[in-house]
Amino acid sequence: MKAFCLLSAALLVPLGAALAAPSATIEPDAPLRSEARTVVRIGLLDFESEASYLSRRENIQETIVRHLQENSPGLRIVPRFYTTEALSEAARKGEVEFFLGSSGFFVQMRPMGARDIGTITSRAFPDPNRCVAGVIVVRSGRPDITDLASLEGMTAVTTSRANFMTYMLNMGEIAAAGFRPDKFFSAVTETDNHPVEVLRAVVEGRADAGLLRACMPEAITERHPEFAGRWTVVNDKPGLRAEALGCRYSTDMYPGWTIASVPHTPPVITKHVAMLLLNLRPDMTPGGFTVSIATEFDRVNDLFRSLKAGPFAYLNHWTLERVWNEARGGVLLLLGFLAAWILHFARLEKLVRRRTADLSAALEREKAAREQVRETGARLDSLQRAGIVGQLSSMFAHELCQPLSAVRCYLRGMRTLMRRGAPDPVLAERCLSGMSAELDKAGAIIDRVRSYAREGARRDLPVDLPALLSECLADMTKSDRLKVPVAADIRPDLIVSGDAVELRVLVINLVKNAQEAVLSAPEPAQASGGRPYGLFITLDAADEGTAVRLTVANTGALLTPEALAEIGRPLASSKSSGLGLGLMICKSIAEAHLATLAFSARTARDGGGLAVTLTMPARSEAPLHENYGNLP
Repeated sequence: MKAFCLLSAALLVPLGAALAAPSATIEPDAPLRSEARTVVRIGLLDFESEASYLSRRENIQETIVRHLQENSPGLRIVPRFYTTEALSEAARKGEVEFFLGSSGFFVQMRPMGARDIGTITSRAFPDPNRCVAGVIVVRSGRPDITDLASLEGMTAVTTSRANFMTYMLNMGEIAAAGFRPDKFFSAVTETDNHPVEVLRAVVEGRADAGLLRACMPEAITERHPEFAGRWTVVNDKPGLRAEALGCRYSTDMYPGWTIASVPHTPPVITKHVAMLLLNLRPDMTPGGFTVSIATEFDRVNDLFRSLKAGPFAYLNHWTLERVWNEARGGVLLLLGFLAAWILHFARLEKLVRRRTADLSAALEREKAAREQVRETGARLDSLQRAGIVGQLSSMFAHELCQPLSAVRCYLRGMRTLMRRGAPDPVLAERCLSGMSAELDKAGAIIDRVRSYAREGARRDLPVDLPALLSECLADMTKSDRLKVPVAADIRPDLIVSGDAVELRVLVINLVKNAQEAVLSAPEPAQASGGRPYGLFITLDAADEGTAVRLTVANTGALLTPEALAEIGRPLASSKSSGLGLGLMICKSIAEAHLATLAFSARTARDGGGLAVTLTMPARSEAPLHENYGNLP
């Protein structure tokens, strides 16, 4: 082997003068020469002197460095010791040309350009893909710890969370068992890369479990006999591999120690070191190990992924890139749904605007229609009020005849007294008082009409309907407006809510129309002829006292169904010169008082004619006084 190295050095082109110094900077493809040695730095982990890779006392780092130094006369091999984090930083900064680290450390360095040269194997483990494992140790005599599951929630200690072989191999086994590695232990302490302190913390009871690399506990116990018999292994994997290794372990086996070069290392030096290591024979090392090529670093990748560590530490944080990589299909589906929703929303917005415009137009039309109805109703109300006022004027003109006639009589008496020359003061005062009273009565009648025309109706006041009906009949009799016999059956104490003036107009119109129907009959039947003749008026309670019913029947002409239907038609009149406003006013007053008007034809046996029935709600409270309420 030494001859081979010398031959290789002899075939290389000499270095330039700039590389002659021992600390000369290494340039890519710079040749080796034996006269001036080039410095080649190898990064090593500083805790390996405490516990060897094998169960026997052998420092694998020292063996590798010594082998390279002895077989590289043109190079000055300089070992540099680092912690795991510091070695990673040194490799990134170009402070080393090679490093010897775990397969996990190498996988983490691959993204920055590290290239593996070889992986260490031994006679017991010739497969470079399976030659290192993790071990979980606990204090002996712990009956509460029997397997991995029993460790959940307990405390653990390890060299460093960044150490692949001592920490990550063991946590990967926990993850493979179905537990969440980040939540498995209640606390994990670190010893700053001192494996002896890990075992010491376990045997002294300061931690429930210790996480180390396989063979470390045996090597430490060999150097520290006080630990013998005070620890045991959890999740022990017995078998031929354990017997061949000579150590107990708790995890699957992975690629072991890996030598790698960094990007700035010249290819000629990388080739030289690689050839030296790959040609290393078992008899050339005290432990009988060799260097081979591992091919299953993807298993190390999978372990990192399960732990969300190393190159997969980004899995602990959600980023746009991670979302895209892990849920690309779902993202595309979501984007599709979003695009469809946007299109649907745009279409819906367009439809809403169109429907809103249509609705606004419809509302405007409805508003215009309501305004037109209101105006029409106002005009009809004015016409109705004018009609009512006209009818009131006609009725009250008859009523004014009586006080005016009395005033005329009083004036005639006063004139007679004045002619005597010495009028009697008592008689004169009586005449004057009489005239004043009659004039007050006439003024009250006029004020009644004027008040209604000015202020409108008050339909919430109590009205004694029997008293109002009786007074209407009495006034029509006194004014000689009743020309036919009237038979009235009036029940007292029937109170309704309404306006007395409008109800007076309604009652007088019903009686007046009924009388006109009797008088206009083709062959009026006289009472002496045996047939009923005249008006028949009935006022009583209805619907168990909740309503008041007024019926005005006449003995007019017999009515056909067509003639009866014609009576209910608006603006229809049975008189050739009539406009039909009287009946329309009656219907309007009835509707305003929540009452109904019904028409029915009478039979010939009853005397023919028409019966008009007014039904209106009764007032729930008792009558306030004997008259009909709010009439002056």
